[in-house]
Amino acid sequence: MKNKIIKTGYPGPSLLLISFLQLFNSCSPSVRLTASWSDREVQPVRFSKILVISIGKDLEKRKLGEDNIKAELQKHNLAAATSLDEFGPDFAKMNDSVRMRRILLDRQFDGVLTVRVLNVNEYDRWMPGNMYYGPIGFYNGFYAYYFRVWGYYNQPGYMTTDVEVLLESNFYNLATGGLLWSGQSKAFSRNPTPQMASLYAKNIVNDMIAKQVIIP
Repeated sequence: MKNKIIKTGYPGPSLLLISFLQLFNSCSPSVRLTASWSDREVQPVRFSKILVISIGKDLEKRKLGEDNIKAELQKHNLAAATSLDEFGPDFAKMNDSVRMRRILLDRQFDGVLTVRVLNVNEYDRWMPGNMYYGPIGFYNGFYAYYFRVWGYYNQPGYMTTDVEVLLESNFYNLATGGLLWSGQSKAFSRNPTPQMASLYAKNIVNDMIAKQVIIP
C-alpha cells in the first residue's frame, strides 16, 4: 500500500489565533470617553429643552450623532431636539454666536450640546509574522489507519492601519452663556456605526448626569 499525506484544510493555530484576535478586537469598545470636565461652582439645574448640534461636513454622520444623543437624553426624560430637525444643515455653520444664542432662546432652548471632531490620526503599523507548530493533515498508513501529522506553520507579517478619531463634546447654559461640561472621546473608525453612535451618546450623557450637570 502506498502511503501518502492527506491535507485536511485545517486552518492551523496561526489562523485560529488571528480569528480570535479579530473577534477580541470586535468586542472591544469602539468609542470611549477618555476625559471630562465640569464646572463645580455652578449649582445644578434642570434644563427644560436641550438642542444637540453636531458640527462637520458629513451630513449623514452629523445626523447619526445628533439623533443618538437626542434619543439618549430622552431616555432620561430630558426634552431634546436636533439642529438638523429644527433648523436645517446650515445652522451649525453660523459664525455669529450672539445671533445663534438669541435664536435658540427665542425657541425656548436653555441648554445646547455641541459635538465636533478635533483630530483624526491614521497610521500604518507592521504586524510581524510568527512560526507555529500544529497539525497539517493526516498520514494514510497501513491497514487504512490515519495518523495526524504535525508540522510548522509560517504566518507571514502584514501591514495594518490604525485609526484614532478625537471627539469633543461641550454643554452650555444658554441663559448664562457659560460652559458647564466638556468631554473628550476616542473612536477607532472614520465611519461610525449606529452602535458606535449609541455608545458615544450613552457615555457622554451618563457622565453629565453623574456629575450633576444635567438632572433627569
